[in-house]
Amino acid sequence: MTVNANGKVSLKDEFRSLTTKQLVGIIVATAVSLVLEVLGLGTMCLGFLIIAVVLYMVPHLLGVMSVRIKAIIGAVFVILALLIGTFAYTGSADVYEDASKDNGTNDKVIKEMTYENGVFEVTILETVYEPTVGYSEIINITFGAPRMNVELTETALNPIESEPGRYSAELDLDEGEMYYIQVTYKETDAEDAKENGRGFYIDMGISASDEMMLCFMGSGITTAFVAVLFFMILIFSALMRKFVGNTRDRMEAEGRLYPQGYGRCKECGAMVLPGEINCRKCGAYIDVPDELRAKKKDFFQCSECGAEVPNDASECPRCGARFDSVETEITHVDGTVDVSSETFECSECGAEVPSNATRCPKCGAKFDEDD
Repeated sequence: MTVNANGKVSLKDEFRSLTTKQLVGIIVATAVSLVLEVLGLGTMCLGFLIIAVVLYMVPHLLGVMSVRIKAIIGAVFVILALLIGTFAYTGSADVYEDASKDNGTNDKVIKEMTYENGVFEVTILETVYEPTVGYSEIINITFGAPRMNVELTETALNPIESEPGRYSAELDLDEGEMYYIQVTYKETDAEDAKENGRGFYIDMGISASDEMMLCFMGSGITTAFVAVLFFMILIFSALMRKFVGNTRDRMEAEGRLYPQGYGRCKECGAMVLPGEINCRKCGAYIDVPDELRAKKKDFFQCSECGAEVPNDASECPRCGARFDSVETEITHVDGTVDVSSETFECSECGAEVPSNATRCPKCGAKFDEDD
Protein backbone atom coordinates (compact mmCIF):
# COMPACT_ATOMS: atom_id res chain seq x y z
CA MET A 1 0.00 0.00 0.00
CA THR A 2 1.07 3.59 -0.65
CA VAL A 3 1.78 5.59 2.51
CA ASN A 4 1.54 9.38 2.37
CA ALA A 5 3.73 11.93 4.15
CA ASN A 6 1.73 11.57 7.35
CA GLY A 7 2.29 7.82 7.44
CA LYS A 8 -1.30 7.00 6.49
CA VAL A 9 -2.54 4.63 3.79
CA SER A 10 -4.50 6.32 1.00
CA LEU A 11 -8.21 5.60 0.64
CA LYS A 12 -7.63 4.35 -2.89
CA ASP A 13 -5.18 1.73 -1.66
CA GLU A 14 -7.56 0.72 1.15
CA PHE A 15 -10.18 -0.11 -1.48
CA ARG A 16 -7.62 -1.94 -3.58
CA SER A 17 -6.71 -4.11 -0.61
CA LEU A 18 -10.29 -5.39 -0.25
CA THR A 19 -10.73 -9.01 -1.25
CA THR A 20 -13.49 -10.25 -3.54
CA LYS A 21 -15.21 -11.82 -0.53
CA GLN A 22 -15.17 -8.49 1.31
CA LEU A 23 -16.53 -6.59 -1.69
CA VAL A 24 -19.36 -9.09 -2.07
CA GLY A 25 -20.08 -8.81 1.66
CA ILE A 26 -20.32 -5.01 1.41
CA ILE A 27 -22.75 -5.25 -1.52
CA VAL A 28 -24.87 -7.90 0.24
CA ALA A 29 -24.97 -5.91 3.50
CA THR A 30 -26.08 -2.77 1.68
CA ALA A 31 -28.70 -4.63 -0.37
CA VAL A 32 -30.15 -6.48 2.64
CA SER A 33 -30.31 -3.26 4.66
CA LEU A 34 -32.16 -1.51 1.83
CA VAL A 35 -34.63 -4.39 1.50
CA LEU A 36 -35.32 -4.35 5.24
CA GLU A 37 -35.96 -0.62 5.15
CA VAL A 38 -38.21 -0.86 2.08
CA LEU A 39 -40.21 -3.59 3.84
CA GLY A 40 -40.91 -1.13 6.66
CA LEU A 41 -38.57 -2.49 9.33
CA GLY A 42 -37.06 0.97 9.73
CA THR A 43 -40.37 2.33 11.03
CA MET A 44 -40.77 -0.41 13.66
CA CYS A 45 -39.52 -0.34 17.23
CA LEU A 46 -35.76 -1.07 17.17
CA GLY A 47 -36.08 -2.02 13.50
CA PHE A 48 -33.74 0.79 12.51
CA LEU A 49 -31.20 -0.60 15.00
CA ILE A 50 -31.35 -4.02 13.32
CA ILE A 51 -30.72 -2.41 9.92
CA ALA A 52 -27.76 -0.41 11.26
CA VAL A 53 -26.21 -3.50 12.87
CA VAL A 54 -26.57 -5.54 9.66
CA LEU A 55 -24.99 -2.74 7.62
CA TYR A 56 -22.04 -2.48 10.01
CA MET A 57 -21.43 -6.05 11.18
CA VAL A 58 -21.47 -7.98 7.88
CA PRO A 59 -18.42 -6.13 6.45
CA HIS A 60 -16.80 -6.09 9.89
CA LEU A 61 -17.05 -9.85 10.30
CA LEU A 62 -15.43 -10.24 6.89
CA GLY A 63 -12.41 -8.24 8.04
CA VAL A 64 -13.26 -4.74 6.76
CA MET A 65 -11.73 -2.63 9.53
CA SER A 66 -11.17 0.69 7.75
CA VAL A 67 -13.24 3.46 9.32
CA ARG A 68 -13.22 5.42 6.06
CA ILE A 69 -14.54 2.50 4.01
CA LYS A 70 -17.29 1.85 6.55
CA ALA A 71 -18.22 5.54 6.51
CA ILE A 72 -18.53 5.37 2.72
CA ILE A 73 -20.74 2.27 3.06
CA GLY A 74 -23.04 4.23 5.36
CA ALA A 75 -23.11 7.23 3.02
CA VAL A 76 -23.93 5.04 -0.01
CA PHE A 77 -26.76 3.39 1.94
CA VAL A 78 -28.24 6.79 2.84
CA ILE A 79 -28.10 8.01 -0.78
CA LEU A 80 -29.67 4.83 -2.20
CA ALA A 81 -32.39 4.77 0.48
CA LEU A 82 -33.34 8.38 -0.26
CA LEU A 83 -33.42 7.75 -4.01
CA ILE A 84 -35.57 4.65 -3.64
CA GLY A 85 -37.93 6.27 -1.15
CA THR A 86 -38.29 9.46 -3.19
CA PHE A 87 -38.54 8.34 -6.80
CA ALA A 88 -39.67 4.71 -6.70
CA TYR A 89 -42.73 5.39 -4.53
CA THR A 90 -44.01 8.67 -5.90
CA GLY A 91 -47.60 8.03 -7.00
CA SER A 92 -47.83 4.68 -5.23
CA ALA A 93 -50.31 5.63 -2.47
CA ASP A 94 -53.45 3.49 -2.28
CA VAL A 95 -55.88 6.19 -3.50
CA TYR A 96 -59.64 5.86 -4.13
CA GLU A 97 -61.12 8.70 -6.12
CA ASP A 98 -64.48 7.52 -7.43
CA ALA A 99 -67.35 5.11 -6.76
CA SER A 100 -66.20 2.58 -9.33
CA LYS A 101 -63.19 1.52 -7.23
CA ASP A 102 -63.77 -1.30 -4.74
CA ASN A 103 -62.07 -0.70 -1.40
CA GLY A 104 -60.70 -4.25 -1.33
CA THR A 105 -61.85 -5.19 2.19
CA ASN A 106 -62.05 -8.90 2.94
CA ASP A 107 -65.20 -8.78 5.07
CA LYS A 108 -67.04 -6.57 2.57
CA VAL A 109 -68.60 -4.55 5.38
CA ILE A 110 -67.80 -1.40 3.46
CA LYS A 111 -69.23 -1.80 -0.01
CA GLU A 112 -68.46 1.52 -1.66
CA MET A 113 -66.84 4.90 -0.86
CA THR A 114 -66.93 8.17 -2.80
CA TYR A 115 -65.89 11.77 -2.27
CA GLU A 116 -67.21 14.55 -4.47
CA ASN A 117 -67.78 18.29 -3.96
CA GLY A 118 -66.92 18.10 -0.26
CA VAL A 119 -69.33 15.21 0.45
CA PHE A 120 -68.07 11.79 1.48
CA GLU A 121 -70.45 8.85 1.02
CA VAL A 122 -70.05 5.22 2.01
CA THR A 123 -72.25 2.14 1.61
CA ILE A 124 -72.03 -0.41 4.44
CA LEU A 125 -73.99 -3.43 5.68
CA GLU A 126 -77.20 -2.88 7.59
CA THR A 127 -75.79 -4.65 10.68
CA VAL A 128 -73.39 -1.77 11.24
CA TYR A 129 -74.70 1.13 13.28
CA GLU A 130 -73.49 4.65 14.04
CA PRO A 131 -70.44 4.57 11.81
CA THR A 132 -68.03 7.51 11.98
CA VAL A 133 -65.45 8.85 9.57
CA GLY A 134 -62.11 10.45 10.42
CA TYR A 135 -59.69 12.24 8.15
CA SER A 136 -56.18 13.65 8.39
CA GLU A 137 -53.72 15.30 6.04
CA ILE A 138 -50.77 13.14 4.93
CA ILE A 139 -47.52 14.55 6.35
CA ASN A 140 -45.08 12.20 4.60
CA ILE A 141 -44.86 8.96 2.65
CA THR A 142 -42.37 6.38 3.90
CA PHE A 143 -41.48 3.83 1.22
CA GLY A 144 -44.97 3.78 -0.25
CA ALA A 145 -46.80 3.90 3.10
CA PRO A 146 -48.38 7.33 3.73
CA ARG A 147 -48.18 8.61 7.29
CA MET A 148 -50.88 10.90 8.61
CA ASN A 149 -51.08 13.27 11.56
CA VAL A 150 -51.43 11.61 14.93
CA GLU A 151 -55.08 12.58 15.45
CA LEU A 152 -57.95 12.15 13.01
CA THR A 153 -60.68 14.76 12.65
CA GLU A 154 -63.76 12.63 13.34
CA THR A 155 -67.18 13.36 11.89
CA ALA A 156 -70.48 11.50 12.29
CA LEU A 157 -71.82 9.68 9.25
CA ASN A 158 -75.51 10.41 8.72
CA PRO A 159 -77.79 7.79 7.08
CA ILE A 160 -79.31 8.62 3.70
CA GLU A 161 -82.98 7.69 4.08
CA SER A 162 -83.54 7.08 0.40
CA GLU A 163 -80.64 4.64 0.19
CA PRO A 164 -80.57 2.00 2.96
CA GLY A 165 -77.04 1.31 4.17
CA ARG A 166 -75.76 4.52 2.62
CA TYR A 167 -74.17 7.20 4.87
CA SER A 168 -72.77 10.62 4.13
CA ALA A 169 -70.75 13.39 5.80
CA GLU A 170 -69.31 16.71 4.76
CA LEU A 171 -65.49 16.77 4.96
CA ASP A 172 -63.39 19.90 4.82
CA LEU A 173 -60.59 18.74 2.52
CA ASP A 174 -58.26 21.23 0.84
CA GLU A 175 -57.39 21.08 -2.81
CA GLY A 176 -53.83 20.20 -3.72
CA GLU A 177 -53.33 17.91 -0.71
CA MET A 178 -53.50 14.19 0.05
CA TYR A 179 -55.62 12.83 2.92
CA TYR A 180 -56.09 9.69 4.93
CA ILE A 181 -59.74 8.65 5.42
CA GLN A 182 -60.86 6.07 8.00
CA VAL A 183 -64.36 4.70 8.50
CA THR A 184 -64.96 3.15 11.94
CA TYR A 185 -67.81 0.70 12.50
CA LYS A 186 -69.10 -2.29 14.47
CA GLU A 187 -70.12 -5.44 12.64
CA THR A 188 -73.03 -6.31 15.01
CA ASP A 189 -75.21 -4.55 17.55
CA ALA A 190 -73.87 -6.60 20.46
CA GLU A 191 -72.44 -4.62 23.38
CA ASP A 192 -69.14 -6.51 23.31
CA ALA A 193 -68.71 -6.22 19.54
CA LYS A 194 -65.19 -5.28 18.47
CA GLU A 195 -64.81 -1.95 16.73
CA ASN A 196 -63.23 -2.14 13.29
CA GLY A 197 -62.15 0.39 10.72
CA ARG A 198 -61.18 0.73 7.11
CA GLY A 199 -58.72 3.36 5.92
CA PHE A 200 -57.77 4.62 2.49
CA TYR A 201 -56.14 7.64 0.90
CA ILE A 202 -57.67 10.31 -1.28
CA ASP A 203 -55.83 12.56 -3.68
CA MET A 204 -57.14 16.13 -3.77
CA GLY A 205 -55.04 17.06 -6.77
CA ILE A 206 -51.64 17.04 -5.13
CA SER A 207 -48.87 18.00 -7.53
CA ALA A 208 -46.13 15.54 -8.49
CA SER A 209 -43.47 17.75 -6.89
CA ASP A 210 -45.39 17.96 -3.60
CA GLU A 211 -45.95 14.22 -3.54
CA MET A 212 -42.25 13.68 -4.28
CA MET A 213 -41.39 15.96 -1.36
CA LEU A 214 -43.67 13.89 0.91
CA CYS A 215 -41.83 10.74 -0.21
CA PHE A 216 -38.46 12.42 0.36
CA MET A 217 -39.44 13.52 3.87
CA GLY A 218 -40.79 10.10 4.81
CA SER A 219 -37.80 8.14 3.56
CA GLY A 220 -35.46 10.77 5.03
CA ILE A 221 -36.88 10.37 8.54
CA THR A 222 -36.53 6.58 8.49
CA THR A 223 -33.09 6.68 6.89
CA ALA A 224 -31.91 9.29 9.39
CA PHE A 225 -32.61 6.97 12.32
CA VAL A 226 -30.64 4.17 10.67
CA ALA A 227 -27.77 6.49 9.70
CA VAL A 228 -27.43 8.00 13.18
CA LEU A 229 -27.20 4.57 14.81
CA PHE A 230 -24.80 3.27 12.14
CA PHE A 231 -22.37 6.16 12.58
CA MET A 232 -22.67 5.98 16.38
CA ILE A 233 -21.61 2.32 16.21
CA LEU A 234 -18.80 3.23 13.79
CA ILE A 235 -17.43 6.09 15.93
CA PHE A 236 -17.67 4.11 19.18
CA SER A 237 -15.88 1.08 17.72
CA ALA A 238 -13.17 3.29 16.18
CA LEU A 239 -12.55 5.01 19.52
CA MET A 240 -12.39 1.66 21.30
CA ARG A 241 -9.86 0.28 18.80
CA LYS A 242 -7.76 3.44 19.15
CA PHE A 243 -7.84 3.15 22.94
CA VAL A 244 -6.83 -0.52 22.83
CA GLY A 245 -4.07 0.27 20.32
CA ASN A 246 -2.65 3.07 22.46
CA THR A 247 -2.76 0.85 25.54
CA ARG A 248 -0.92 -1.90 23.70
CA ASP A 249 1.76 0.50 22.43
CA ARG A 250 2.33 1.75 25.96
CA MET A 251 2.58 -1.79 27.36
CA GLU A 252 5.01 -2.77 24.58
CA ALA A 253 7.16 0.28 25.37
CA GLU A 254 7.14 -0.69 29.05
CA GLY A 255 8.17 -4.26 28.18
CA ARG A 256 4.90 -5.73 29.44
CA LEU A 257 3.79 -7.07 26.05
CA TYR A 258 5.56 -8.43 22.99
CA PRO A 259 4.96 -6.65 19.66
CA GLN A 260 2.18 -8.20 17.60
CA GLY A 261 3.37 -11.39 15.96
CA TYR A 262 5.53 -12.43 18.89
CA GLY A 263 3.07 -12.60 21.76
CA ARG A 264 1.73 -16.09 21.06
CA CYS A 265 3.11 -19.55 21.75
CA LYS A 266 4.07 -21.19 18.45
CA GLU A 267 2.84 -24.57 19.69
CA CYS A 268 -0.61 -23.84 21.13
CA GLY A 269 -1.25 -20.15 20.36
CA ALA A 270 -1.62 -19.14 24.00
CA MET A 271 -0.69 -15.57 24.94
CA VAL A 272 2.81 -15.17 26.46
CA LEU A 273 4.38 -12.20 28.22
CA PRO A 274 7.93 -10.86 28.23
CA GLY A 275 10.09 -12.74 30.73
CA GLU A 276 8.23 -16.02 30.31
CA ILE A 277 10.49 -18.88 29.19
CA ASN A 278 7.91 -21.64 29.01
CA CYS A 279 4.29 -21.45 27.85
CA ARG A 280 1.91 -21.50 30.79
CA LYS A 281 -0.54 -23.65 28.81
CA CYS A 282 1.56 -26.30 27.03
CA GLY A 283 4.99 -25.82 28.58
CA ALA A 284 6.77 -25.23 25.24
CA TYR A 285 9.89 -23.05 25.19
CA ILE A 286 9.15 -19.45 24.16
CA ASP A 287 11.54 -18.56 21.37
CA VAL A 288 11.73 -14.85 20.50
CA PRO A 289 14.38 -12.77 18.67
CA ASP A 290 17.32 -11.56 20.79
CA GLU A 291 16.33 -7.90 20.34
CA LEU A 292 12.95 -8.59 21.99
CA ARG A 293 14.38 -10.34 25.00
CA ALA A 294 14.33 -8.37 28.20
CA LYS A 295 17.69 -7.58 29.73
CA LYS A 296 17.63 -9.75 32.84
CA LYS A 297 20.56 -9.88 35.26
CA ASP A 298 19.39 -13.15 36.79
CA PHE A 299 19.51 -15.08 33.50
CA PHE A 300 22.34 -16.61 31.45
CA GLN A 301 22.56 -18.26 28.05
CA CYS A 302 22.70 -22.01 27.64
CA SER A 303 26.08 -22.99 26.19
CA GLU A 304 24.39 -25.68 24.07
CA CYS A 305 21.49 -23.84 22.37
CA GLY A 306 21.69 -20.21 23.48
CA ALA A 307 18.32 -20.21 25.27
CA GLU A 308 17.62 -17.95 28.25
CA VAL A 309 18.11 -19.85 31.48
CA PRO A 310 17.40 -18.66 35.05
CA ASN A 311 20.46 -18.65 37.31
CA ASP A 312 18.87 -21.23 39.61
CA ALA A 313 17.88 -23.66 36.79
CA SER A 314 19.42 -27.14 36.81
CA GLU A 315 18.63 -27.80 33.13
CA CYS A 316 17.91 -25.82 29.94
CA PRO A 317 14.17 -25.24 29.37
CA ARG A 318 14.71 -25.55 25.61
CA CYS A 319 17.24 -28.33 24.91
CA GLY A 320 17.25 -30.04 28.32
CA ALA A 321 21.03 -29.74 28.85
CA ARG A 322 21.89 -30.19 32.52
CA PHE A 323 24.14 -27.85 34.41
CA ASP A 324 26.56 -29.38 36.96
CA SER A 325 26.77 -26.17 38.92
CA VAL A 326 25.50 -22.63 38.62
CA GLU A 327 28.05 -19.89 38.98
CA THR A 328 27.30 -16.94 41.20
CA GLU A 329 28.65 -13.59 40.03
CA ILE A 330 29.04 -10.77 42.55
CA THR A 331 30.11 -7.25 41.52
CA HIS A 332 31.61 -5.20 44.34
CA VAL A 333 31.41 -1.45 44.78
CA ASP A 334 35.04 -1.05 43.76
CA GLY A 335 34.34 -2.82 40.44
CA THR A 336 35.93 -6.16 41.31
CA VAL A 337 33.93 -9.29 40.46
CA ASP A 338 33.87 -12.59 42.31
CA VAL A 339 32.59 -15.68 40.51
CA SER A 340 32.09 -19.02 42.19
CA SER A 341 29.81 -21.99 42.06
CA GLU A 342 29.86 -22.26 45.88
CA THR A 343 28.52 -19.75 48.37
CA PHE A 344 28.21 -19.14 52.10
CA GLU A 345 26.19 -16.80 54.25
CA CYS A 346 27.69 -13.56 55.53
CA SER A 347 28.04 -13.77 59.32
CA GLU A 348 27.03 -10.10 59.61
CA CYS A 349 23.97 -9.72 57.36
CA GLY A 350 23.18 -13.23 56.08
CA ALA A 351 23.61 -12.34 52.39
CA GLU A 352 24.72 -15.07 49.95
CA VAL A 353 28.42 -14.58 49.19
CA PRO A 354 30.74 -16.49 46.78
CA SER A 355 33.17 -18.74 48.62
CA ASN A 356 36.17 -16.91 47.10
CA ALA A 357 34.94 -13.42 48.12
CA THR A 358 37.06 -11.35 50.57
CA ARG A 359 34.23 -9.04 51.62
CA CYS A 360 30.40 -9.05 51.68
CA PRO A 361 28.95 -7.21 48.69
CA LYS A 362 25.94 -6.16 50.79
CA CYS A 363 27.30 -4.94 54.12
CA GLY A 364 31.04 -4.74 53.28
CA ALA A 365 32.17 -7.02 56.09
CA LYS A 366 35.68 -8.43 55.50
CA PHE A 367 36.39 -12.15 55.72
CA ASP A 368 39.54 -13.79 56.94
CA GLU A 369 41.05 -16.49 54.80
CA ASP A 370 39.95 -19.08 57.40
CA ASP A 371 36.24 -18.07 57.10
